[in-house]
Amino acid sequence: MTDRSDPNRYLRIEGRQAELGMYIHALHCSWLDNPFWRTSFLLTEQADREQIHESIPHVTIDLTKGRGLTLTRAAAIAEDSPPPPAKVARIRPPRRKPRTDVEMATALTEHATATVSRLYGEARLGHSIHVPDLTPVVEEIAQFIAKGSATMLAVTRLKDGDQYTYFHSVAVATLMMGLARHLGLPKEDIRVAGMAGLLHDIGKMQVAPAIVDKAGKLTINELAEMRQHPRWGYDVLVGIEDLDPRILDVCRHHHEKMDGTGYPDGLRDDQLSVFVRMSAICDVYDAVTSIRPYKRAWSPHEALARMASWQGHLDPEMLRAFIASLGIQPYGALVRLHSNRLGLVVREGDCPLTPIVRTFFHIPDQQPLPPEDVATAADPILRGERGDYWFGERWPAIYDEIMAQAALPDPPRRRLAGGTA
Repeated sequence: MTDRSDPNRYLRIEGRQAELGMYIHALHCSWLDNPFWRTSFLLTEQADREQIHESIPHVTIDLTKGRGLTLTRAAAIAEDSPPPPAKVARIRPPRRKPRTDVEMATALTEHATATVSRLYGEARLGHSIHVPDLTPVVEEIAQFIAKGSATMLAVTRLKDGDQYTYFHSVAVATLMMGLARHLGLPKEDIRVAGMAGLLHDIGKMQVAPAIVDKAGKLTINELAEMRQHPRWGYDVLVGIEDLDPRILDVCRHHHEKMDGTGYPDGLRDDQLSVFVRMSAICDVYDAVTSIRPYKRAWSPHEALARMASWQGHLDPEMLRAFIASLGIQPYGALVRLHSNRLGLVVREGDCPLTPIVRTFFHIPDQQPLPPEDVATAADPILRGERGDYWFGERWPAIYDEIMAQAALPDPPRRRLAGGTA
């Protein structure tokens, strides 16, 4: 096919006009509704054609790489009349299985990261940035987290070392929106939280790439430059018209601490807004649970336990709300299981939402039990509990005794049909 000039190269058509032999340049739909892994491809499979007809409102085709729209087909659809009879009987393809949470998270994360990367790149070059480009990303994340904490975690656990800053921004936005939703904030505030998360690290585009991407520990001078990124990010955003001031607040103050030892302004306690307290927790959690060249990733349970132990760093009430929004319990947390047993989280299970819990007390009988390590995938956690409520002043001693127990063997797995484990 001969090359065409750019004005005539692309043609936007209705999804139901797509035919085999067309080259799909773009699919115009939400990434959550996109049934394909690729964004552009030659349409050769009947099943893919049917999928586009059923679920994609519009597509853009590339006329230099595939066939165009025939006049007969265009006229038939324009008149809402059936297309000409096919020479071969059409067989409806089998319905595809719904995409898993991980598959949807992958598609969403790739799209969101590409958008953030493009916008951050404009900031690096000193160009003005168009914040409304991020609005569709925020809306798609909002749809995703509405499915629950498990799907939200699927986004935050996908990381690529080569694009860490952009993935991190998407993860922080997802965590902030999940926390805002858990707190019962209005929909508009949830969207603002997401936008703040996406933009909180934009000041890193003004930091030397060699410092941002350094695999080892930063020198004193490098650390001093890195700690300027909240100020520089604020300077990038402050001139944008109609930008919610809470986004500016998060960008400048997400590294502040409750005791005033944070940066860049040394704010403390009541000087820190609700959104800043949220962002500090979400930023730290995603950072410490991510694999970096200079450190191992902490497990979600370990991260939450350590964060809870940091005196003066994070708002403890907000941290408790964050833990509840994730549905993940820290190591050492006292929990109540569906079987009405109390136990302590002692190690990871099959996923962060189902840790291994060491049970030791039966609530209905108000009697201690021999310690047993239980897989909560089979006996789910109902909620966190307070040790002092159940055991009063004896709780610290009971806690130490249970946690000092030697690790017990994993409980036997439920056997599958056929007798295999």
